[in-house]
Amino acid sequence: MTAFLFGVLVLTSFGQTSLDQWKQLQCEGGTTSRRYFNYAEGFSVAIPVGFRGRAGQAAGPERGVAVPLSRGCAGVVNVSGEPNSAEWATPADAITWELQLATKHEPQAEVQHYRTRLGKLKAAGVTIRHSATSDVEDIVVAFRPGGSPVYTARLATTRARYPQDRDSFRKMLQGFRLEQWR
Repeated sequence: MTAFLFGVLVLTSFGQTSLDQWKQLQCEGGTTSRRYFNYAEGFSVAIPVGFRGRAGQAAGPERGVAVPLSRGCAGVVNVSGEPNSAEWATPADAITWELQLATKHEPQAEVQHYRTRLGKLKAAGVTIRHSATSDVEDIVVAFRPGGSPVYTARLATTRARYPQDRDSFRKMLQGFRLEQWR
């Protein structure tokens, strides 16, 4: 998740070009297939058939897994967990924060809020269609019962790839499940 937060901060500092850099970072790390387990954060997620997950991209604790959906990482999904250090009251509050970061330098981006599920957890989501580029992001946030950790699933892709990548993203949302901490 450290890589994710760094990617978001870079995105807000340098504009949309950094989304491409974030996607490239997600394509690094060791590979995993079928199902990714993160007992430290208390979750697992199914890796869609035909894809390989990437984990261990950044120094520090491993927060989650990225799944490149194309060569060159034009489309990538990242699913992670982290403590609720911002003390958001609801997933919708977390989405508001994510949206503010993602659109800080692009207030004219097209935004659509929605409700969904991350596995069996109730979740809030947002789709952001960036106007300055062809990039599209879907961000889904859910809380573990008790309010922490916060689980975030993020799709970053292009408008041309969005319909097919959205299908893979939905499969990963459905394949999310809580695990016991170890």
